[in-house]
Amino acid sequence: MFRQVTDSFFHPTMRTDDARRVQGAWLLLISLGVFFVATILLYAIYVWLRMRSGASQVAPFYLPISFVATTVILIAISTCLHLSVAAVRREARVDLLRYLTLAMVLAVAFFATQGWGMAWIVSRFADDQSPNRSLYGMTFVLAMLHALHVVGGMIGMGIVFVRAWQGRYDHESYFAIRFSALYWHFLDVVWLLMLVAFGIAAALSKLPSNV
Repeated sequence: MFRQVTDSFFHPTMRTDDARRVQGAWLLLISLGVFFVATILLYAIYVWLRMRSGASQVAPFYLPISFVATTVILIAISTCLHLSVAAVRREARVDLLRYLTLAMVLAVAFFATQGWGMAWIVSRFADDQSPNRSLYGMTFVLAMLHALHVVGGMIGMGIVFVRAWQGRYDHESYFAIRFSALYWHFLDVVWLLMLVAFGIAAALSKLPSNV
């Protein structure tokens, strides 16, 4: 089953113009990837400098537990879109609509959950008066950058959803579905990298020398 789904996603049975669009899509994702990697590196450098300059005064830095839930939701959305690609290649319209519907519902759940986490970070930023107070601000900025790209992904997925209902995709013409899946896979990777950076910052702030 896994091999069938994987082959369905990467098998190059698309029209020539769609193949060209896929190349353009990869260039876009690579460009966005460079931007996010640079942003995460800047965050890491900031954390290192902050811990080094005020190690004896840094208070523990915490992350909202909702970030775990949003990670699971993001992976679930990507899985649904991956299965959507396999469904459209099989001309399984019912399955396609089912997976896209579930992905849309999960996207709404992501915004609700992530919104709660962002509000929690803002409240910590307002209450924390320690030297590492700005870590909450930096974390909020990175999470917001990711969330804005999620908004773009949801808009694109909504367009795909409407066109799928109209029956505008088949096994030879499904670039929009494939790109939507690629984009959400990209968002998964970016978020996991951010989560690692956030986790390292939280761990460093709790080291004995920083208490």
